[in-house]
Amino acid sequence: MPAPEEKTPPKVLQGLVEVVTYHDEKSLYTVLRVTPDSGYDAPSGSSLFVAERQTAVGRLVEPVEGMRLRLTGKWTEHRSHGIQFEFESAVPLAPQDEEGLVRYLASKVFEGVGETLAKRIVAKLGAETLDSIRDHANALSGIRGLSDAVALKLRETVRSQLGAHQARAFLRGIGLGPLQSQAVIAKFGIECEGLLREDPYMLSRVPTLGFATADKVARSLDFTDDDPRRLRAGLLHGLRKGADDGHTMLPVNDLLERTEELLDRPAPRAAFEDALDQLESDREVIIERELTSEDDPLVYLPHLRTSERGLAENLRTLLTDEVVPLAEPDALAQAEEAAGIELHETQRKAVLALLSAPVGLLTGGPGVGKTTIVRLVAALAEDAGCKVLLASPTGRAAKRLAEATGRPASTIHRLLGYNPGTEGFDHNAEKPLKAGLVIIDEISMLDIVLAHHLVKAVATPTRLIFVGDPNQLPSVGPGNVLADLLASERIATARLTQIFRQDENSRIVKNAHHILSGQLPEWPDKGDTSSDFYFFPADDPTSTAERVVDVVTKRIPENFGHEWQSDVQVIAPMYRGPCGVDALNERLRDALGYGGHEITRGSRTWRTGDRVIHTRNDYEKEVFNGDMGHITQVTAEGTVTVKYPEQDVVYQGGEISDLRPAFAITVHRSQGGEFPAVVVPLVTQHYMMLQRNLLYTAITRARQLVVIVGSQRALEMAIDNVDTGMRESALRDRLVLSE
Repeated sequence: MPAPEEKTPPKVLQGLVEVVTYHDEKSLYTVLRVTPDSGYDAPSGSSLFVAERQTAVGRLVEPVEGMRLRLTGKWTEHRSHGIQFEFESAVPLAPQDEEGLVRYLASKVFEGVGETLAKRIVAKLGAETLDSIRDHANALSGIRGLSDAVALKLRETVRSQLGAHQARAFLRGIGLGPLQSQAVIAKFGIECEGLLREDPYMLSRVPTLGFATADKVARSLDFTDDDPRRLRAGLLHGLRKGADDGHTMLPVNDLLERTEELLDRPAPRAAFEDALDQLESDREVIIERELTSEDDPLVYLPHLRTSERGLAENLRTLLTDEVVPLAEPDALAQAEEAAGIELHETQRKAVLALLSAPVGLLTGGPGVGKTTIVRLVAALAEDAGCKVLLASPTGRAAKRLAEATGRPASTIHRLLGYNPGTEGFDHNAEKPLKAGLVIIDEISMLDIVLAHHLVKAVATPTRLIFVGDPNQLPSVGPGNVLADLLASERIATARLTQIFRQDENSRIVKNAHHILSGQLPEWPDKGDTSSDFYFFPADDPTSTAERVVDVVTKRIPENFGHEWQSDVQVIAPMYRGPCGVDALNERLRDALGYGGHEITRGSRTWRTGDRVIHTRNDYEKEVFNGDMGHITQVTAEGTVTVKYPEQDVVYQGGEISDLRPAFAITVHRSQGGEFPAVVVPLVTQHYMMLQRNLLYTAITRARQLVVIVGSQRALEMAIDNVDTGMRESALRDRLVLSE
C-alpha cells in the first residue's frame, strides 16, 4: 500500500496592511498590499526583499489600512499579476508599535479622528491604547481637540472591532470560514460565543450553514448524541429538508423516521417525541391534528402552515362570490371574427366557463390553444369593462405572456409590489389588487407561499384565473398548488387535450404527447433535415458531452441556420458529472473562445461573450430571476456589463454573484422560458433525475427544434419513470373539507 502523500504545510505572511486594493462586501473577496514583518515566510526561490510590499488575496471581513494581519495560505503566481499570497485564514493582530497604532486609529474606520488626534491619543495611552479605550470609560478624557461625541463613537468602534475580532477568532476556532463567520455575527451579534457554547445548534438557524455544520461544531464541544438540543435541531432540519423536497408538512411518524435517519446516531424514539413536544410548546413547529388521524398528525413549519391554511381560506372566500358571465356566446363569436380565428367547440366552452366563474383554471399541454383562449378571455373581459392584470411567477414567463397576449404582464412579485427592505408585499388583504380580472400563467411553478400572498391580495368582486400545464415539473419551492387545485374539484376547470396548433405536424408537439402517454418519440428518417426533432446516440457521458458541443456549435448552425450563441439552449437534468450543467458550460464557453478582460470571483471566472442567467429579482436594476443575456464587457476595475434583450446592466462587486453561466441550464431553470432550439443530454448516470415530467418540460421549451443526445437506455428510463415522488400537502383536503 503506497504511503499517503504528505500535505504541504501552510505558509504564513504576517505584516501591516498598507493598501486595500479591492474589497467586496458580499463575497468578502479582498486584495491587499501588505508590508511583511521581519522574518516573514517568503516564497521559495524568490529574490524579493523582506521589506517589499506583497499582494495578498482571499476572503476578509472589514479590511482596514493600518491593521496587522497574520495570513495563512500559499504562494501562487498569477499570469497577469505575478507572485501573490492566497490566504485561507486571517488573524487580526494588535499594531506592532505606536506608529502602527496611530495609523490604525487614523484609518477610515474611526470617524472624526484623523492623524493629529490619533497621535495625541497614542501619546497619552501608549502601547495599551486599544485595551485602555475598551476597558476604561474615561481613558480618552482630557485629550485636546477630541470632542465628547467623537470620543464616545471611538470607544464604541474600538469595542465593536475588538469584540468582532474575538468573535471571529472563536468562530474560526470551531471551524467556520470568513463568509460563515460573517453570517453568524450578522445573525447573533459579536456576543455570539456565549450563545453558541450554550447551544451550538443555533448555528442551524443560519441559512448558509445548516444542521450538518452545527452538528460538527457541537461534537467538537462534546455534546452527546441524545442531547435534547440536538434532537430538536434535527427535527427542524428534517422539516426544512422536507420543504426543500417540496413538502409543505410531514406526518409525525414520517418526520421521526426521517430525522432518525438524518442524524445517523439515533436516540430512543421517546426522546424524539419529547423534543417534538418541546418544539410545539415553543411554537417552532405547529402540529395539525384536525386533518388526519390522531396517531399521525401533521407537522408544519409555522410559515408553511400559515401559507397553506391562508391560501385555502382565501380561495374559499372567492369561490362564494356570485358572479355573472362577462360574455355571452354572441360576444365570443364576434371576438373570434375580429381575431380572424375559429375556435373548436371545446375551446368555446372553455372561454365561456372561465368568464363565468369567480375562480377558474385552464390546463393543457403544448399546441392545445391555451394562449389563444387567454387572449380571448382578456379581450372579452376588457370589453365587459374589467381591468385585466396578467402575471407569471418569473420574468421570462411574464415576457412570454405579454408577447402572446399583446398586453402588459409582470412577475407576481412586481404585481404585488414586493418590498426588498421589508421582504413583504404592498398589496395584501388590507390593500387588494385593483382589477376586475387577474390572470396568472405558468402556475405549475407557483409554490405555496407565493400562492398564498397572491390570493390574499385578490378580493371580491375581482375574479381570478389560473393557467398551467399539470404535466410539467412542480414548483421549486414547497407545495403542490396546481395538482391540489385540480384534485379538489372545487375550481371551475377547463381541460384542453386536443392539439389545435397550426403546425400540428410538428414532431415537437406530437412527441411531447407521446412522452406523456409513455411512448418513445418519433424520429425522422436518416438524412432528413426537414424535421424539428432528432436523436443523436452516444455511449457514455464523455462522448455525449463531446457530441452535445458538436451538435450545438456545428450541426445546428450548419443545417438549420440558428446562431448557437443566442438561439440554442442546452437543458440538462443535473449540475454534476461530465454531462452536467457545470461541465457543459465550460465546454461550450471554450468552444466560443472569446477573449478580452476576465475576472474571477470565488470559483467562477467571467469573460466577454459568456451567456449568463440572472438568479434573483432585482427591482432596482429591473432585471429578474430567469432573465438571460450575454457579457459584452469586463473591465480591469472588476465590472461586468450584461446585454439583455431590453437593456444593458452593469454589475460590480457582490452583484456579480447574482449571475450564473447559461450556455447550459437545468430543467428547473428553463421553466417558463422558450428557445428557438433546445438540446437535451440524457445519460444513465443522471438516473436520479430521469423522469417523464422532467423530459417533457425540457422538450416543450423549444419553439422550432429539439435534439436529444445520449443513450437510448437513458431515454427509456426517463419515459418509464412516472414516480416523481408524492409531495406532502394538505391544500386539497382543506379545500374539500370546506364543502
